[in-house]
Amino acid sequence: SIIARAAQAIDNCLGSEHGNWLLESREIADCELALTAVLDGHPRNLVLDRTFVENGTRWIIDYKTSSHGGGDLEEFLKNEADRYSEQMQRYREAMAINETRPIRTALYFPLLDHFLEIQAIA
Repeated sequence: SIIARAAQAIDNCLGSEHGNWLLESREIADCELALTAVLDGHPRNLVLDRTFVENGTRWIIDYKTSSHGGGDLEEFLKNEADRYSEQMQRYREAMAINETRPIRTALYFPLLDHFLEIQAIA
């Protein structure tokens, strides 16, 4: 059920090193941060699941509740990275309008307890 999946995601997140790092209290941090930016000549309304600054770097994290039903986990993660790379690039570009720090982006899959950094599109 959806409730069981949500409970599992929360348990995984709270019980993991990655999850605790993402949720750690920081002086500069936001959850569900709404941004509006003009990107490629079009206004975009974006909501960042989690963003924070650590060691001089701005992080933008997008939570994904996808689960992996077997097979090749690495191929699944590669497909997810490809699928969300443009979205993460938009987040990066919107944040860069008012941010002077380096920006890094990542996906976090709480059902898999997997953290996947998404590189900037060159």
